[in-house]
Amino acid sequence: MVTTDPYEDAAQETRQDFTTNDFRITHALDSLLISAKSITGDKVAAEDIAARVHTLRHLLKEVGHDV
Repeated sequence: MVTTDPYEDAAQETRQDFTTNDFRITHALDSLLISAKSITGDKVAAEDIAARVHTLRHLLKEVGHDV
């Protein structure tokens, strides 16, 4: 009797979901970065937001997203 591993199936589905959502994630991160750079009244806040976006992008790459 051959059984399939439901966790393996779920992992494949998750990988497909990751790659499907990469475009949306990239667009959202780029939008946030543009917004952060457009903040003129508070340079420290703008730099903080931009740094957080870069950190989030890095973390997403660590888990396999192509962003």
